[in-house]
Amino acid sequence: MARVIYAGIDEAGYGPLLGPLCVGSAAFVIGGEPASSIGQGEADPTEPPTDLWKLLDAGVCRKPTDRRRRIAVADSKKLKGAGKRPLQHLERGVLAFLPAIPADDGALFELLGCAPRATAATPWHASPLPVPVDLDAGGVAIARNLLARAYARSGTTLGRLAVEMLDPPAFNALYRTLGNKSALNMSLVFDALRRIDLTRGGRRAFVAIDRQGGRASYAAELEAHIGEGRPVRTISESETRSAYAIGDDLLVTFEIEAETRHLPVALASMAAKYAREVSMRRLNAFFTSRREGLAPTAGYVEDGRRFLAEVKPILAAEGIATADFTRSA
Repeated sequence: MARVIYAGIDEAGYGPLLGPLCVGSAAFVIGGEPASSIGQGEADPTEPPTDLWKLLDAGVCRKPTDRRRRIAVADSKKLKGAGKRPLQHLERGVLAFLPAIPADDGALFELLGCAPRATAATPWHASPLPVPVDLDAGGVAIARNLLARAYARSGTTLGRLAVEMLDPPAFNALYRTLGNKSALNMSLVFDALRRIDLTRGGRRAFVAIDRQGGRASYAAELEAHIGEGRPVRTISESETRSAYAIGDDLLVTFEIEAETRHLPVALASMAAKYAREVSMRRLNAFFTSRREGLAPTAGYVEDGRRFLAEVKPILAAEGIATADFTRSA
């Protein structure tokens, strides 16, 4: 059977006041293809090539409470917990799927292709922190062995797991250029889609993207950002799902709650969320080391304002402009 790419894209951190916006992407190489030509033939081209939860059943599942100790792959919002080890399920999943176990969060960011740099506005990125955060190395190794067996049984491999990350200075600069927060987010989504398209090696690809908001039409942007001379055909557009064929070998869908239908979208969501959480851990370590008793923040608006008020003296002492520390939208 021909090989086909089954990929997903999702974001984390769209709404916060502080910290990065992250867009994750995951692309699997699997056997078989849905039809002889995308948008044509008897098979429904808008259906995914396979159910990866079933195909990788030996190593993955949808819920973190699994008697077989398989790896939970699901919407990141459902996997981040409370208590002493809130990141354990996100961390187990992301580190299991990476090509290597990172020694620290700097190596993690390198593996995800986002490697934030320390600047005058983001000095916390100068100090890598250890990972895993909430797991031990043995637990990660066990998860990776489970996944390796699932890959071997299914003939499936992961071709890409990456994150696009924008800290507030870059976020604000792009927002000034585009003038719209939704357009900013979609620019990162299209960057991720373009990379999947460029690295698929001529193989047919199905890419599912989690839809944000009530918008249903994406044909014009696909033509501008991805088409590059290839025809973009609208297959369907509805309140919940829109599907497009680009040329004869790339199909893209935008779906509400795509992470519940597509394992690659769920994994992309997890990678984006984990990268953001680890980045916020760096930020919090920087500021809590400079003010005793300062409570860390997740960066969301209400608590972000509290944190901003409390760290203003530190910002002034470090020469960090408030306009570079917070997002403009």
